[in-house]
Amino acid sequence: MHLFMISLPDDPRRRQSGLSKIQPLNLPYEVVDGVEAAKWRIDQLPVSAKTLREMRIGEIGCYLAHLRALRRVVDYRLPWACILEDDFCFEPEPDFGLVEIGDVLPREFDYIHLQRNIDQNSKFRVVGNHGPFNRVCETPLGTVGYLISYGLARHILDKHACCETPIDHLYAKLSHQGLFYAPVKPLVGVQLGLDSAINP
Repeated sequence: MHLFMISLPDDPRRRQSGLSKIQPLNLPYEVVDGVEAAKWRIDQLPVSAKTLREMRIGEIGCYLAHLRALRRVVDYRLPWACILEDDFCFEPEPDFGLVEIGDVLPREFDYIHLQRNIDQNSKFRVVGNHGPFNRVCETPLGTVGYLISYGLARHILDKHACCETPIDHLYAKLSHQGLFYAPVKPLVGVQLGLDSAINP
């Protein structure tokens, strides 16, 4: 499995927090520089005027950073990969970890949400069980950790390169069209005490 960790280059505390958890896994990984959209000229942002009115600038940067990670999945032609944000932490007592997850994955999937459900998406529901994974419709909000297939990554780059909604809302919407799962026991959560560009 290949890991991609999204991290702003000028935030060493968050970056080191994420790296300190990834490096002991001895899995292939790369750091994908985050996007500080507030430093971009408005005409450089792939967004509509409506999006600029309705979304926080940090949400736009987050979306663009995830597109950078998805671009690597597609460019490397990986069948699937893990995307992590640098403020992730591991949940206690999961059924399996990231090192073992490749051995227990559903036979086919588009997206697997690794993060704990914090009940912010009232439409989220479990529609079936497949051993250690639940098939889900909608997804819990948040994108601190997930697996994504090559096919879904390419679809997003082809059809959703323009930011119109936060990235977690896009995944919730796309769940109606694909094979979306979540582990029965979450693998990752959010590391408390680290500032966020979206929610300071």
